[in-house]
Amino acid sequence: MERTLNQETYDRFKKDIMTFACKPGEPVSAAKLADRYHVSRTPAREALVKLKAEGLVDIFPQSKSVISRINVHRARQEWFVRRTLELGMVDRFFDKVSDPDISLMQDYNHEMNLLRAQPKTHESAYRYLMCDNDFHAVSYMAAGERLAAEIISNTMVHYNRIRLLVDLESAFRERTVSVHEQLIEYVKQRDKESYRGLLKRHLDYVLDDIGTMEKLYPDYFEMQKSSDNG
Repeated sequence: MERTLNQETYDRFKKDIMTFACKPGEPVSAAKLADRYHVSRTPAREALVKLKAEGLVDIFPQSKSVISRINVHRARQEWFVRRTLELGMVDRFFDKVSDPDISLMQDYNHEMNLLRAQPKTHESAYRYLMCDNDFHAVSYMAAGERLAAEIISNTMVHYNRIRLLVDLESAFRERTVSVHEQLIEYVKQRDKESYRGLLKRHLDYVLDDIGTMEKLYPDYFEMQKSSDNG
């Protein structure tokens, strides 16, 4: 029971960080989390420690703990990992993809289209992001790359916070759904090289989007050091 409560507290806290219900730079403590989620301080402390390890909480000993701001250098590293893994499994995906896989991709993209028409809130953007991730995860699982799927699912926290901010903008949502539709068509046609080329461009969009999000949400991002070349 305690273990389940620990996981539930961690899950709720992480979602609140990812959806910006807990703002970057906001002070946080085990006592505040215990009050927020109506739990004891033990699962609250465990959630803080786990999310520090994931880079979502900054803990300053004998001082304070705060929700981490988005680290662009870390986000670019996470993007590189995802891009490398996802492009690297295209051949295996095309070797193994089935009609049910294609149908599942269509289902996720249809759900994204429905969400796109809803009012733009952080909650709807989070649901949209989850559908987007599930859409891409179809290719990982079809390719038999379960470990790659787990790595991508569990380590993209700064990158995914940027993607959620991007998803709050209507034009970017429309772009994503449109690209997904074309990716599905290339899978149906078994046009692997066109799929690979479009997927590469699709994954690279975020590099341009980062600068736009930094201007729209300056308080959400870490200050970049002038010597930072990354």
